[in-house]
Amino acid sequence: MSRDGLGPAYMTVDQCKSPSILVVDDNPLIVDVVVGLLRSQNYDVLSSCDGREALDLLQRRSVDVVICDVMMPNMGGYELYDTMRANPEYAHIPFVFLTALDDQKEIDHGKEVGADDYLCKPFEPEELLAVVKGRLARSKGLRELGEKRFEAYRRRIIHTLSHEFRTPLVAVNAGVELLLEHQDVLDSDKARHLLDAVKRGGARLEKLVSDFMILQQIEAGMVTKLFETRAVDCNLSTMMQGYIKMRQETFQSQGAQVQLIDNSQGMRVRIVESQILDCIDRLVSNAVKFSNADMTVEVELSCGDSCAHIRVRDRGIGFDMSKIGEALNAFGQINREKLEQQGGGLGLAIASQYAAINGGRLEFESRDGGGTVVTLVLPLSAP
Repeated sequence: MSRDGLGPAYMTVDQCKSPSILVVDDNPLIVDVVVGLLRSQNYDVLSSCDGREALDLLQRRSVDVVICDVMMPNMGGYELYDTMRANPEYAHIPFVFLTALDDQKEIDHGKEVGADDYLCKPFEPEELLAVVKGRLARSKGLRELGEKRFEAYRRRIIHTLSHEFRTPLVAVNAGVELLLEHQDVLDSDKARHLLDAVKRGGARLEKLVSDFMILQQIEAGMVTKLFETRAVDCNLSTMMQGYIKMRQETFQSQGAQVQLIDNSQGMRVRIVESQILDCIDRLVSNAVKFSNADMTVEVELSCGDSCAHIRVRDRGIGFDMSKIGEALNAFGQINREKLEQQGGGLGLAIASQYAAINGGRLEFESRDGGGTVVTLVLPLSAP
């Protein structure tokens, strides 16, 4: 009985639950020995005779550590390990190889593939228990870290969405309400002003929903499949001249001047044009949005190291380069509490994903004299 009078029946679920260990081996004798040893330490132990059976079991039960033989029928230990590491649901589970193959090259291979440990038969019971105890501690630490990161991510999403959805909704609802209540007395200028506010709010909501849909399509692999089936060779100069012509009027209405500096010399890149234009538009729009007094944005095309470089240069507020990783995460925005971003924090995340899917990357650097240079690097088409 505890000091406050509550016995074990009042412990939390996590406190009551014993660590769960999966033993995978086609030798019944080894399985009996390992299972008996682990159960003597009050572990919850499951077993299977090969990798395929282990995967079926993992779909029904969660485990904290896997102890696995290397050579088994149907699916061996290395294949099971690769399959688990490729699955986000299982990738975090510590994996220990237990095998009769005591050749040093085999041991080194087991460690090289990334397994958490590699024990050879026959093993000392104390050694196996020590390894399991260490892996359980790691598993618990990873789980707690993952929970903390998920909680922080969840809070960021809630904070972002509560602001990004509410702000345009207020503009739309308030504008419509005023128009309905005062339609008989409003002059045309005031009515037009309210309608503009409603339009801006609706456009902002539409952009947010569109970005969410794009992000879901990326995560579902749909955008990658589109690249695999729709990518074609494009003349970079022609594509960018068309983009500047199409968007120049909009940027000028915002007080910005976007200049194209074309040193592409006929470069061609294999891309899905709509994806790369979306990526570039996000970079240029950010440069315009966060510009200061000098609203000139330069887009330079050049070639280097068998790659095309599309540099977007501005004289804006700049980036804290140590926080670029944060900005590239979904819902990640730098200094959101100090700046009115008017966005869901998905723009750079989507741009970065589009770049990667098309075989490229984004690079960031501070610009001498203030501002930022963001470079989209794309591989040149094969000659």
